[in-house]
Amino acid sequence: MPRFELIEAGHVWVGHLEDPAGDAWRSVISPTERLAADRFLAPLHRTRYAVAHGRLRQILGSYLGQTHYEGGFTIGAQGKPFLPGDPSLQFNLAHAGDRFAVAVSRHPVGVDIEAIDREVEVERIITSFFSETERTGLLGLPSADHLASFFHLWTQKEAYLKGRGDGVVFGLDHFDVEAAPDRPACLHADRRDPTATGRWHLGSSTAISGYRLAWSIAEDPDPARLVILGPETSR
Repeated sequence: MPRFELIEAGHVWVGHLEDPAGDAWRSVISPTERLAADRFLAPLHRTRYAVAHGRLRQILGSYLGQTHYEGGFTIGAQGKPFLPGDPSLQFNLAHAGDRFAVAVSRHPVGVDIEAIDREVEVERIITSFFSETERTGLLGLPSADHLASFFHLWTQKEAYLKGRGDGVVFGLDHFDVEAAPDRPACLHADRRDPTATGRWHLGSSTAISGYRLAWSIAEDPDPARLVILGPETSR
């Protein structure tokens, strides 16, 4: 993989977890990550974990002039990892189904990806966890659009919280994101941090069939570049 320079807000990488290299990615990840992979009972999930974290190290290496990043990570208060030798190179990892997503930026960044081919109790979840504005926006759409709206909302909310490093400690209903699935991702309000709408910029994509993807980047309004890794991309 060639070296990449972060000349824009950053990149969002998406690729397959069903990798022909399979368990060979175990040689790339750290001993701690191998132990974490081995906690999964199913071989498929062990392999997917190794591929996701191995790909993360390969992608980080592409910015550092390395084949893959071999060092450790510093863990923030809410569990978000950072590079101890280059904390300005920020990143976030997500995976779902047979896909992974990695966001990289010189600014705080978060990413989420969700498989959309599954049953979801939309009304129960939005009533329990989403804001009143988001509930009104979703329920005001035709019923045929409710599931697409749910995943548009969910991925934006996850990406925003992961970018901030807050986790769900303050809940999911203190901020509003765009509900209409055909409209661009956007942070409309954060009642805990009223200045956030001017600092945090959200993006989303449906370019990956069967998945919804969203990301957040602080401070830089330039759009992130989406990089889709094909199955031909080798280790």
